[in-house]
Amino acid sequence: MALPPQLHKEFVAEFKREPHIVLRATCDITGEAGLTWLACDGSVLACFSKPGGGEFMRFDYQISEATALEADSDGDNLLLLRARFPEVEFVLRLPPSEDVALHKLVALQPGMDSVNLLRPPAALTPHLVCAGAAYALAQSDGDFAKEELDWVVAQFGNQNSFRRAGAWVNQHGFAKLLIEAERLLTLAERECVLVNLIELGFSDNKLSKHEMSMIEEWRRVAGLSEERYQRCYDTILAAASLGLLVTETPAGQDWTPLNLLCAAVLGVIQHRPGTAERRLKALERRIQSTDAINSGQTYLEQLGVDGLVTVLQEMLQPAQRRCVLANVLREAHLDGDPSPEVAAYLQQLHVGLGVAPADFEADMQLFRRLGDSSLFQESPGQK
Repeated sequence: MALPPQLHKEFVAEFKREPHIVLRATCDITGEAGLTWLACDGSVLACFSKPGGGEFMRFDYQISEATALEADSDGDNLLLLRARFPEVEFVLRLPPSEDVALHKLVALQPGMDSVNLLRPPAALTPHLVCAGAAYALAQSDGDFAKEELDWVVAQFGNQNSFRRAGAWVNQHGFAKLLIEAERLLTLAERECVLVNLIELGFSDNKLSKHEMSMIEEWRRVAGLSEERYQRCYDTILAAASLGLLVTETPAGQDWTPLNLLCAAVLGVIQHRPGTAERRLKALERRIQSTDAINSGQTYLEQLGVDGLVTVLQEMLQPAQRRCVLANVLREAHLDGDPSPEVAAYLQQLHVGLGVAPADFEADMQLFRRLGDSSLFQESPGQK
């Protein structure tokens, strides 16, 4: 099957090559009535989507960033493509005639089982040490959870260096990686990797015995005292403990605390219009509720920051406030140091929630470490 002439012309003009795989879906990219043509050259998936009565719009996604490309069936003689990228998830319906092309497309997703087929890098760089540590932890319980792969793509941008470093770990082992970490990383970089490993471990809402053991081994290499390590662990655990924010009452589940978390996090996101859409998608995947985000937006608009802080103080239990503040600090440091507007917002939360200055500063330092992206970026020439 070929793209319609005008779409084919646009694809070739943009990507300077012919598509290898072309499919036609019987809905638009949101799953509503319409039409979507998909074209892939092996590295980019271009989706030309047209709602009923509308015009075609193009959405481009990197295959290397896919954390899910799955073929399925709706049980009603239609095929389904389930796709998840860092910025979006979608499900498209396709006619049975697209079966062969669909399976060619889903076969392009980087698979963790293919790591053993890769040639390990001859030497490690700090970046690959970081990627190798993440790989070792993610596969330590024998399975890669989708939440872990989401974390990998969010941090590294794709799975390429993660898989290459994984090939090195599979050949040389985690103990050898620890030796390389001591040789190649500064103490600050080792601490950065450690706190990210703790967060990765909690990304699927559980920390296995194997993961705990590997994190403890890395702690010794990082040179963190037991007290400082425990502080890091407790703070990241607080951010991950979203279950605290849905409480049981005689009338049923109370979602208000989760809605307030969304309002508090949106207080950061609203100051970053360039990444707002991506961050909202990430928040939606994490809490698995668009209603909570919509309610949070309403809270923020109606209460303002001062009113929101008052409500957080009055309506949340201490552990819930800790969870909310940890998530706000995490969001605020994702792209490095917060902007002046975000820093002022954090100060209002700090004062309004009555957090001790020493505790607030300790958490700020942790999330600065957690948000330091330098180790996750592969420098040109590092192959």
